[in-house]
Amino acid sequence: MPVPAFTTEDLDGNEVTESILKDKDVTMINIWGTFCPPCIEEMPELAKLSASLPENAQIIGILCDVSLNDTSALQDAKSIVSKAGTNYPCLLLNDSLTDYLSQFMYVPTTIFVDSEGNQIGEPVVGADFNAYTAHLRKVIGDWTKN
Repeated sequence: MPVPAFTTEDLDGNEVTESILKDKDVTMINIWGTFCPPCIEEMPELAKLSASLPENAQIIGILCDVSLNDTSALQDAKSIVSKAGTNYPCLLLNDSLTDYLSQFMYVPTTIFVDSEGNQIGEPVVGADFNAYTAHLRKVIGDWTKN
């Protein structure tokens, strides 16, 4: 199932749509929750990974447990992201993203999609940095993590 059309916000209140995928050949989507220690523990490494990606690739996060209307959870998420040094956008839930995420049973789950939102390969369940980089090497080609 491809990533559906959506309009939501990132943690800074900026509107984000599915067009965030259009300009990149590959987007690594990390689905995480504020309640999930492995999700939070991997965020500093994901920030380093994000900084090392070539122009045609990106990472985005989608929070599985924070919606636009959940102000207390929003503050928790902002604090987690700030402490982790996260340098990629983290998107809040809306109805279309909630429906889409319902196919994934665990967090963190990381998927890779093309510019049209079509999934590339199998999801990576759990915080598995080696699997992320191996998958990126496969789809990006000559990229090597710094």
